[in-house]
Amino acid sequence: MTISFKIITHAIQLMTIIACIRYLVFKKSLQPYLFFSIGWIIILLFDLAMVTVGLIYPKNNNWIYNIAFPLQQLFIMYFFTRLLENKNLYGVMSLFGLFAVFNLLFWQGRITLNTYSLALGGIIIVLFAFFKIFRLYRTDSPQSLYSEPAFWICTGFIVYWGMGSPFFAMYNFLWESTPSFFIIYFYTVNFGFTILRNLSIIKALQCSLITQR
Repeated sequence: MTISFKIITHAIQLMTIIACIRYLVFKKSLQPYLFFSIGWIIILLFDLAMVTVGLIYPKNNNWIYNIAFPLQQLFIMYFFTRLLENKNLYGVMSLFGLFAVFNLLFWQGRITLNTYSLALGGIIIVLFAFFKIFRLYRTDSPQSLYSEPAFWICTGFIVYWGMGSPFFAMYNFLWESTPSFFIIYFYTVNFGFTILRNLSIIKALQCSLITQR
C-alpha cells in the first residue's frame, strides 16, 4: 500500500510538472502564474531528485531540507503577495525568514528537521490563502468562483498546510512517543495531501489558460 501511495504521488508530481510546462508554452500574458509555474517546476524537480538520492544514499539529509523548505515557503508567500497585490506582506515574509535562520543556527539546528519553521511558514501560507479566498468570495459569484484559478490554488495550499502545520509542530514529539501514529499521519500529509495540492495546482493552471482565451 505504501509503495502504491508513493508511486501515485510521484506520478501526480510529474503530471504537475507537465501542466506547468504546458502553461509556460501556451500562456499569453505575464502574470503571477507564470512565475509560479517556473518556481513549482524547480520545487518538484528538487523533491524528485532528493527522493532518488535517498534511495541510493539513505543518509540523514535534514540539513538540505532545513534550507530548502523555508525557501519553498518564502516562494509560496511571495506568490500570494503577488495575488493579493499587498506589499505590506513583505514584512511578514522578512520576519519568517529571520525566524527560519535563527531556528537553523541557534534553536533546532542543522541535524534536526526544523519543524518549528515549517509549522510557522505553513500557518502564514494558510492565512495568506484564506485572505485571498475571502476577497474572491466578496467579488465573485459562486459560479465564477470555481473558474477562478486563485480559488483552486488557495484551496490546495489551505488543505495541505492546514493539515501539515499541526503535524510538523508535533513532529518530533509524535516520532518519539507514538511512532505508529506518526507513520500514519506522515503518509497522510506527505502523500495524500500532497496529491490533493498538486491536483489543485493543475486545475488552477487549466483555469488560468481558459480565462486567457
